[in-house]
Amino acid sequence: MKSVFWHLGDKEPDYRSLMKHQQDFVLEGKSIPVARLVICEQTHSNLIHHCREEDCGAGLNNHPQIAVADGFVSNIDNQYLVIRTADCFPVLFFDEQKMVVAAVHSGREGTRQNIAGKAVKAMVEHYSCDPKNIVAHVGAGICEEHYEVSEALWNQFNDSLSRNELCPCTQHYRHLNLRTTIFQQLLKAGLRFINIENHHECTYENPAYFSYRRDKGNNRQINIIGISNE
Repeated sequence: MKSVFWHLGDKEPDYRSLMKHQQDFVLEGKSIPVARLVICEQTHSNLIHHCREEDCGAGLNNHPQIAVADGFVSNIDNQYLVIRTADCFPVLFFDEQKMVVAAVHSGREGTRQNIAGKAVKAMVEHYSCDPKNIVAHVGAGICEEHYEVSEALWNQFNDSLSRNELCPCTQHYRHLNLRTTIFQQLLKAGLRFINIENHHECTYENPAYFSYRRDKGNNRQINIIGISNE
């Protein structure tokens, strides 16, 4: 029987341990085979990769990561998409009617370039999903209060939103509100308000999460989604 499995991560299990041991692991009582994971390069792009069976294991052992991409979409059974984050936002998508899943890494650049909206478009165009049936979970990420950028980046970000007929989302000069921006993008892509789940945790404020801005470390939480067929 098919079902969608998804997990928004914190410090356990962590990405570096996954890379070190490369062993099957258990999440929320479910065994995850490491050979069925798919990891993308995450270059702060807006590129969505359409997964194939042969992508299983990408980013592990001698199998290269999915190059350049910051997101992917799949309808393959028992294939698990991995997004790693430490201040950027993971967004996990699923359509239980079509049994299609997607995952994106939405940092400043990915959000500016609407990678979440592009994931929805990929689900619609390639898998005939109806946006009204797509559910999105937006995980932990850095909040506006702790995300200050240069004036040039602030202007660039807000100009991009305005060009796409979205409202600049900020209460503070030179601070970015990625969560609210992603929410706007998902609504514009056709998702229903009630199908967008925001998990309101700030990675900078909450020590249960990795935060690059707070710690300058190289570890990440792992966020996973896939179609389980057991």
